[in-house]
Amino acid sequence: MPKIELPPTKSSLRKLKEDLSFAYEGYDLLNQKREILAIEIVRYISEIRRVESEFSGVLDELYAAYRIAAVDMGSETITLKSSSEKRGYFFHMKFTKLMGLNLSKIRLAFKKPRLSASLTGTTATYDTAKERSTKVLEVLAEYATTTKSIIILSKELKKVQRRVNALEKIFIPQHEEARKYISDRIEEMERDEIFVKKLIRQRASKDQGIL
Repeated sequence: MPKIELPPTKSSLRKLKEDLSFAYEGYDLLNQKREILAIEIVRYISEIRRVESEFSGVLDELYAAYRIAAVDMGSETITLKSSSEKRGYFFHMKFTKLMGLNLSKIRLAFKKPRLSASLTGTTATYDTAKERSTKVLEVLAEYATTTKSIIILSKELKKVQRRVNALEKIFIPQHEEARKYISDRIEEMERDEIFVKKLIRQRASKDQGIL
C-alpha cells in the first residue's frame, strides 16, 4: 500500500497526475534556480578574493604610513589628532534583484580631504596616513557587502536544496507510488467489470436457450 491513502477512483488518479505534473515542473524550476545560485556564489567568491587581496594591500600601506607618521609625530599625538578628525563621506547603496533576492551594494565616497599639514602638531606623513585610511574604509565597505551577498545566496541555496530533496526523495516517489497503485487498481476493477458483464451475457444467453 502507498503512503498516500486515496480511494482508487479516476478522480483521485487525475488529481495525482496534476499534482505530479506540478511537482515535476517545480522540481525543474528549483534545479535551474539552484544552478544559477551556485554560479553566482562562485562568481562572488572570486570577487571577494580580489577584494581581500586589495584590502590586504591597502592595509599594509596604511600600517606603513602609520609607522612613518608615528616616528615623525609620536603615536600619542596621532591618536589624539585622529580622534578629533571630522570625516565626511557620501554613502551610496543600490540593490540588485536576483531570483527574488535583494542584494545590496554599498560604496563610500569620501569628500575631498582637507590637508592638515599646516596645522600645529601635524606633518605630511600624517596626511598620507589619513588618506590611506579612507581607502581602507572604501575597500572594507566593498568587502562587507560582497560577504553579505555570499551569505544571502548561500542561505537561499540551502533552502532550495532542501526543497529539491523533499520533492526528489519524498513527494514525487510517494505520489508516483500512489499513482501506480490507483492506476493498477482501476485497471483491475475494469477487468473485473468486463468479466462480470461477460458472465451476465453468457448467463442470459443460456437462459434464452432454455426458454
